[in-house]
Amino acid sequence: MAGEPQSDCLFCKIVTGDIPATIVRESETTVAFRDINPQAPTHVLVIPKAHYPDAASLAAAEPLIAADVLREAGLVAADEKIVESG
Repeated sequence: MAGEPQSDCLFCKIVTGDIPATIVRESETTVAFRDINPQAPTHVLVIPKAHYPDAASLAAAEPLIAADVLREAGLVAADEKIVESG
């Protein structure tokens, strides 16, 4: 079910702490963490704490949480000093 943690979802396991991650920011609705296999010098993923299969599903069901993800991505970019390049 959308929004509910999924036992087979890597991101859900990061949100619950079952899989360790280097958390760089956390809000009530999101978690931002460093990618374990970075494809750039700074590679941080920002995900909703609620499970959705994709961004379109999240936006349709929870537009405020989708906005939170985008806002947190901007804050991560500022924290990482990559606003202009990232």
